[in-house]
Amino acid sequence: MLIVVGGISLTALVVGLTYWFSADHGTSRAPNTPSPAADVKQQNSDYTFTRSDQGHPVFTVHAARTVSYEESKATMLEDVMVQVYGPKGDRGDILRTHRCEYNALSGDFLATGPVQIEMSAHSSNIPGSGLQGKQRIIVDTSRVNYHQQDQLAQTDEPVKFNMGPASGTAQGMRYQIRDGWLELKHNVAVDLKQGTEKAPEPPIHLTASALRYDKDGGSVALNGPVEVTQGNHRAISDNAHIELDDYNRVSRINLEGHAKGFDANDLRSVEMAADHVRGDFDAATHQLHHLTAEENVVGESKSKGSISHLAARQFDMDFSGKNPQPLNGVARGDVHIDAQSQPVLNLAEKPATGNGPEKKALTAGEVHFDFRPDTHGIKDAETVGAGTLVVTPSDPKTGEKVITAGQFLMAFNTQGRIESLRGTAPTKVLFRPPAAAPTGSTTQQSTADHLDAVFDAGTQTLRELRQSGHFQYLDGDRHATADDAHFDSQTQVVQLFGHPEVWDATSRVKSQKMTLDNRTNTSIGDGKVQATHLRSPAPGAHPDATPPLPTNVLADKMVAHRQSQTIHYEGHVRAWQGTDVLESSALDVDRTQKRMSSGSQVATTFLQAAPAASPQARSLHPTGAARPVTVHADFLEYFDQGRRARYKGNVRMVTESTIVQSDRLDVYFTQGDSAEGSEVDHAEADGHVKVTQPGRVGTGDHGQYFAGPGKIILTGGPPVLVDEEKGSTTGQRLTFFIHDDRLFVDGGDQTPSLSKHRVAP
Repeated sequence: MLIVVGGISLTALVVGLTYWFSADHGTSRAPNTPSPAADVKQQNSDYTFTRSDQGHPVFTVHAARTVSYEESKATMLEDVMVQVYGPKGDRGDILRTHRCEYNALSGDFLATGPVQIEMSAHSSNIPGSGLQGKQRIIVDTSRVNYHQQDQLAQTDEPVKFNMGPASGTAQGMRYQIRDGWLELKHNVAVDLKQGTEKAPEPPIHLTASALRYDKDGGSVALNGPVEVTQGNHRAISDNAHIELDDYNRVSRINLEGHAKGFDANDLRSVEMAADHVRGDFDAATHQLHHLTAEENVVGESKSKGSISHLAARQFDMDFSGKNPQPLNGVARGDVHIDAQSQPVLNLAEKPATGNGPEKKALTAGEVHFDFRPDTHGIKDAETVGAGTLVVTPSDPKTGEKVITAGQFLMAFNTQGRIESLRGTAPTKVLFRPPAAAPTGSTTQQSTADHLDAVFDAGTQTLRELRQSGHFQYLDGDRHATADDAHFDSQTQVVQLFGHPEVWDATSRVKSQKMTLDNRTNTSIGDGKVQATHLRSPAPGAHPDATPPLPTNVLADKMVAHRQSQTIHYEGHVRAWQGTDVLESSALDVDRTQKRMSSGSQVATTFLQAAPAASPQARSLHPTGAARPVTVHADFLEYFDQGRRARYKGNVRMVTESTIVQSDRLDVYFTQGDSAEGSEVDHAEADGHVKVTQPGRVGTGDHGQYFAGPGKIILTGGPPVLVDEEKGSTTGQRLTFFIHDDRLFVDGGDQTPSLSKHRVAP
């Protein structure tokens, strides 16, 4: 716009001169002219000449004196004033020079001294000038030479012009009358004042190596380097081209070759570059309304603690308002947006020294932007189609996250900082392990219909990821599903809500809420926990063999440590494998060592084989009928190796009509699994052993129970068996059966057996 002001001014100057130079002059002589010199052919005073076209005056030439020379055929005019009216009589331009030399034979003209032209602007509103109404333009130059044959007027001298707040300079000019073009040869510079006295603003300054104005084509071309500055704002390019409408108003500006724009203030500095930049102006308001940057578009924005980069093949921006401000924009073609920001300041564990900022990289085919009308900062942005966001945290203990979505929608606060990011189906997040992760660490993956990301307003770091709708999670051989999932970037914790379920090759867990801690590799289930664990087949087992029975667990809460392969259940724990049942306040499972331990107040129920004893026992328990065994204790520890369960504290084992009480009890199971579960083979009790049966009670320090024959052996103490009908018996070892009244007493070599029988009265 500034360039056009200068072009109009100089064009009017030269047009005024050439109308006069090329005219077929008539003359009007005043009386009392002085005597001519020896070479002077004729000398006149108060010379006036008017050129008319169809009765309308085009221009009038006034000269205080004219001198014609015989030998040189030249005419010299002094104190010259030319009034240019134009073909329509609406111009009113005035040219002044002290001395002009005119060659009547060639039609050439030379003004060796200063030349000044005073003219009014063609339009009442010069675009971009902030001026209203007719404005006077003053142009100063010197040594203007006009060649009639090629209708070219030119000078190599400095050129100055000004119009209200606008002023400009150049070195030399050329104007071609016939083709209607104007050139400013060198060192073009234009300044335009901005603002008002009460609210001043930095002036706009434009420079170029040369300028060409094509009147008929309605364009202005600038040869570079071209530079425009205003305060901290600056734009440069190799060349520039301006298209004008019929009223010399800007309709389009093109910056060609390495076009760059710079903007800096106390808060932020911005730099943009492209091979080509085009600006389009509104035909009604004459204000910039659209900007297009094409090929190798790059941008950079720096602020305190953060930096952002943009790269695309094309960038379009719409403007609105009297002083054009950004309305919306579109980046197209391999769009890359990179951003860096400082680490989170409120981490429980302080970042290591030397950590860099968090980095975010967004790629998409096309991105749309909207700007705030009040602050002109970015309001929101969205991708057209799929996009990928890579987040590289500042914490070296945390791996990067790769987020993809069918579409991204981003929201920014009033300071232009990203607040949230929303992704539409399908969404996927890759949680890559950090560089220092243990060997074998895998990339975790989650998918869902929708995704929401929340960023810290101060540091721009990723705070939380939320995925909803058909959420699925994969971490090596571990899978998870849920309705919703929340990922906390600071704690590296994933929380699953809405029917969460986690499983791998050997287990499956459901609960009301599930938490996956990626830093500790821990899974936590809260509320109505349902777990199923599969036992690995025994070494050397036949592929067609019946698989081992699964272990099922119900609890209020579960904590599973993946690395150590340990699981803790608590709160109303109930576990079962086939018909084997365990109930306790807590249960710990070590899958590596294949051991299990319970909390307080444990109760278990197992089956044992049908008795193979006396005919009396077989009549009471037919062959094949399994018998339950129930054990209560303060604590239980089970070892898969050896198939042994150890009970401690207030142990109470109940089988049929027999109760075995002790301080400790070891129960051994058969090696094979039946269809119902493991069967009790035998048990060993220690410490204050007491066996209670209907009508008799046995005590000792140690007891052995054998499920098959239903046999109990008491030793230590020495053992004593008290029968309500037969009295008491003691010895080194007492063997009796739970299905009949048989009793075997072994007194040993040192201790004879002793029986006491009650005598009936």
